[in-house]
Amino acid sequence: MNQKKVNLFQYNTTRNFILIIIVLGICNISFSQKTEVEKYYVRVDTLFISQLTEAYKKSTEELLKTLEVKNDRRENLGFGYQLKESGKGVGSISFNYKILYYKNEVIAYELSTYIKANKSRKLKKLYKERLSTMFEVNDDYKVEPIYFGLDKANEPLDGIEKRTENKSTDLINPFAGIIFGNRCGYGMSVLNNRKLFDEIIKNENCEYLLYSINPATRLMAVEFYYCNLTNFSENQKKSIELRIEELKKVPLLTRNCYGCIVGSELTEKTITELKNCR
Repeated sequence: MNQKKVNLFQYNTTRNFILIIIVLGICNISFSQKTEVEKYYVRVDTLFISQLTEAYKKSTEELLKTLEVKNDRRENLGFGYQLKESGKGVGSISFNYKILYYKNEVIAYELSTYIKANKSRKLKKLYKERLSTMFEVNDDYKVEPIYFGLDKANEPLDGIEKRTENKSTDLINPFAGIIFGNRCGYGMSVLNNRKLFDEIIKNENCEYLLYSINPATRLMAVEFYYCNLTNFSENQKKSIELRIEELKKVPLLTRNCYGCIVGSELTEKTITELKNCR
């Protein structure tokens, strides 16, 4: 009986030892594979960053060619303007872009990327070094977007004189976001363009914002006007009402968010609904 216990103990010990060896072997293989994948990603990423930097220095045409921008899925902003939002992923990095077109010609763009937080400090430094040839990267490895053509993107539509208010220009162009709404998505977070709008809107710039390239800004200005009618002078009302009637005549679908749903609605319908603001 004792001999059986000894044999059983030896068997269990041997089995456990074999299992440990197998587990260690699997872990080692997994770690090795992960390391090889990481090395591959770094090679692919750094090569593409170099190609993108070279293209950026040459021309906008070369940059968009390298990003493989396709001539489809543009959002109609009205008045001859269109916006394309997309991106290109390579190894472990991606580049997102927003391109503003006027009558099919590229007049402005925003290009952004980021360094993943889960990368080692060594890799973060490497990516910072490579990206810094094109982008501004701070000590916290935050990459600032690149902008081209902001002067044109910040110009209001025909019918009003351009102002030099820096805060207003952040909403004239479409890069802040073209969805009209307040809180949006499953998290019900406040839209970025709504935050900016609430920070700068006042009676004096309401009419100016009605001439924005950004359709969401135009609608927010309409909303502000109707919700604050008693604060406007008769002359302001007359001028703004004329502009709103012009906007209603534009056959344009705008992106609206109500709750967690983003849909499209005719501008005229949205404006009619906003008129009932209380």
